[in-house]
Amino acid sequence: MAGRAFVFWLRRQGIFWMLALPIAGLGAGIVHVVESNQEFIDYRQHWLWNLLFALIYALFLDRWIKEVLLDGADDCDEVDALRRSMISPRFVAYVMLLFGFAMALGELPVLRIAGVPWLPEIVLWAVVATPLALMLPALSAGAPLSLGAAWSTGRPVLLSLFMLIAGAALLSLLADTAATQAGVRLLPDKPWAAAVVTGAGRLVDCFLLTFVGYGLATLFRVRTGWQQPAPDDHTYRGVRARKA
Repeated sequence: MAGRAFVFWLRRQGIFWMLALPIAGLGAGIVHVVESNQEFIDYRQHWLWNLLFALIYALFLDRWIKEVLLDGADDCDEVDALRRSMISPRFVAYVMLLFGFAMALGELPVLRIAGVPWLPEIVLWAVVATPLALMLPALSAGAPLSLGAAWSTGRPVLLSLFMLIAGAALLSLLADTAATQAGVRLLPDKPWAAAVVTGAGRLVDCFLLTFVGYGLATLFRVRTGWQQPAPDDHTYRGVRARKA
């Protein structure tokens, strides 16, 4: 699945960079402004930035899931409507619950697994996120699942979902740590250096989210048998109307 997700990412370079570059630019811009102005020093590590990007990542993930679900779909009004549909409020609510849980974990005493302080937090967060993870592609597909249905649908693939979610979270933190260390050693001590490191980290997060989105969409289709929307004759109604 990872290989197929990477190939899909290669095929969707236009949409990826159109979505990811503004996210990276926003992250870099915020850090540059905060680092360049001493009056904003208290906002450097404020939790509001994490909340903002949790919402932005939710929008990115929803859009990427739709791209995966509609890959190769015939043009029709239903496909157009789904592709252009806004993110579901339930999708946002689920992401916000996960964000709140992550913030709560951050307040717990530091635990260590294999000498890594944040590894237990990733494991606990992924354990909570996994059972209902298939709600997200269902909401993106316009076919929402109830809590019970999401659990029963995802139960046979819980291990795959856990590895997908925990793996992406772990790689994100490792990439952030590596980028920070590289920035300290290779970049000058300037405000723009922190902005570059942050922008690079946001790009990595978006890249990892493409794998999460592909995996969730694929598992959702396999487990539910969801089919791409299309009229009976698989033609585009707008074209048919103009011909008439």
